[in-house]
Amino acid sequence: MAETARPIIKLQDVSVTFQSTDHPLRAVDHVNLTINQGDIYGIIGYSGAGKSTLVRTINLLQLPTSGAVTVSGQELQKLSAPLLRKARKKIGMIFQHFNLLNSRTVLNNVEYPLLSQPISKPQRHAKAKKLLELVGLREFEKSYPDQLSGGQKQRVAIARALANDPDVLISDEATSALDPKTTTDILKLLKHLNATLGLTIVLITHEMQVIKAICRHVAVMDQGKIIERGDVAEVFSNPQQALTQDFVDSAANVMEALDQIKADQSLQHLSQNERLLFLKFRGQATKQSLISDLTELYHLKANILFGNIERIGTTSIGYLIIILSGETKQLADGINFLNRNGVQVHLVATGNGEAIDHDQATVS
Repeated sequence: MAETARPIIKLQDVSVTFQSTDHPLRAVDHVNLTINQGDIYGIIGYSGAGKSTLVRTINLLQLPTSGAVTVSGQELQKLSAPLLRKARKKIGMIFQHFNLLNSRTVLNNVEYPLLSQPISKPQRHAKAKKLLELVGLREFEKSYPDQLSGGQKQRVAIARALANDPDVLISDEATSALDPKTTTDILKLLKHLNATLGLTIVLITHEMQVIKAICRHVAVMDQGKIIERGDVAEVFSNPQQALTQDFVDSAANVMEALDQIKADQSLQHLSQNERLLFLKFRGQATKQSLISDLTELYHLKANILFGNIERIGTTSIGYLIIILSGETKQLADGINFLNRNGVQVHLVATGNGEAIDHDQATVS
């Protein structure tokens, strides 16, 4: 019998309003969010969506204007100052710019959070060395931050965040300043820490690739609100909001492909028997020979301009941009065939000698 997931973070009707000279700015707008113990939960949104403000309420670095924050069964706003300091130690945090102390060695940076604890200097050293080994930097303990690469600095920051044996690790755009390969390495490390330590990870990002790489659940934020949430594969394979669709299509390079196609002079005008289509496949449909079946059954021709398959969780999502040509009835029957087989079909442009409509040529 599967163990029932236990909530470790619960935000209840949390709002954050900043006062300005002109008018109040609501950065977080009545958000309810529950994150279960051991989860890797992603919060995605563009700059200004309110995701970083929201996540800082989890450890009360940002005090909510209203609402309740509960972590590990404790409502943080009701704790005394000493108890709040103790609760915060169980919530580690890593940032985009590392926030390391340049005057201290790598080892000293990692043991810095332990200085206030009643343990001996040898014990602090031993724990810091163990953490450096955990993140793969044991041989760099005597180095200084300015001698390290960006990825190595982030590993030091992760080791430091683990010094107090936290139950929760918050990653606030922690990979945004890193190159793609280093980002992949850091995400693999976070996934390893989640698996080996049972660490709950809350990951803030504006990058869909980061969400796809390690997250199990995701919330999409816009203008201070969560507009969509759920299992990563479900949310991104069947998005209900235009913003979510935008993240998915951007990650798959669909928008870039459409822009290139619209700019191609040879594709500016289609003949009467041509249709420019955007096709989206999901799950089993990605494994079927639907285009071959389409052309054979309905005597159509398909010119494939772009194709991609994304893996999100355990679900595959496929994308095709094609020019489909044939008789009018066969074209209609062929499109119905695709729809019946679980393919989402978007008509980007039609024939009749008309130019591609730049406003119409968007993915929906």
